[in-house]
Amino acid sequence: MNIVAGIDALDTPGLFAAATRRIILHAAVYGAFAKSEAHRNGLKQALLKPGFERLDIIAIDPAHDSTWTTSFLEALRFGISSQGVTDEVALSHQYLTELAAEFPDKIHLHPARRLPCLPILIIDDTILFGQYAHAGEHAPNGFWGIVKTDVNRLLGWARTGKPPVNATHKDIAAFRLINECSRAMNTTQPPPQQCTP
Repeated sequence: MNIVAGIDALDTPGLFAAATRRIILHAAVYGAFAKSEAHRNGLKQALLKPGFERLDIIAIDPAHDSTWTTSFLEALRFGISSQGVTDEVALSHQYLTELAAEFPDKIHLHPARRLPCLPILIIDDTILFGQYAHAGEHAPNGFWGIVKTDVNRLLGWARTGKPPVNATHKDIAAFRLINECSRAMNTTQPPPQQCTP
């Protein structure tokens, strides 16, 4: 595992473009991706690969207001006007629904129904994770961890609800991140509805 200062050090557009099987995005709001040609292109390069299976995106849907949404968005974009946050959520939603319409067989949108605890990006067998904070510097500028692991194995554990008794401490720590995403995708509840356009 490595820790870097600022997500730009990880070249997420390049990681997206290199993905061969699966990406899971659990970052709540994707306005920054919508504004970034490099991120948009990286995701499209992955989605256009014949062997690429799926892109799961957990996002705040402006049509589904939860009791935690306002306070969460105030932390997510601390110091930005409420109108600025509203605009970014709308931009994120528009970008995601348009992307899902372009790749309906590969993209699965999941409305965030639970308070997101941290931003997580999973690209094949690489997990990137940061932290939210009530700080003027937003999550992309914080510390980011990167860990390589067998994501399919951990997704299997998530389906059973827990890691096996012989799991290592590192496996359990990585499983927590996978389980966070799995729960947000409501894999233990009825299938989630697509975000409404």
